[in-house]
Amino acid sequence: MASSSIDARIRLSVELALTGTNASKPLFAKQEEAGRALGMTGAEMDMARRGSSFDFETSIAISLALNACQETHQRALCAGLSEEACAEIERISQACRSPIMILC
Repeated sequence: MASSSIDARIRLSVELALTGTNASKPLFAKQEEAGRALGMTGAEMDMARRGSSFDFETSIAISLALNACQETHQRALCAGLSEEACAEIERISQACRSPIMILC
C-alpha cells in the first residue's frame, strides 16, 4: 500500500466530514472505533462530522474536501499543506462523493 501524504487523524476527519451525519450505522461505528484508536475524542469526531476541527491544519483539509476547487486548493497550499496532501484530500473527496463510496 502506498504511503499517505496526510496523517491518519486528518484522513479520518476528512472522511467524517464527507459522510457527516448521513453515515450508515455500521460505517458510523467503524469511524467511531477508528477515531478512538487514533486517540480522537468524541468532540473532535463530532466537530469533523459538522465540517470543522479544533486543529487549524485539519480544518483546512476538511474545507478542501468539502469544497474541492481551485480557491480552496490554493488556500490549503498557503496554509502549509503540500501539493501531495491537497491532491490526496481531493481524491478522497471525489471517491466519497462518487456513487460507489470505495474509501468511505
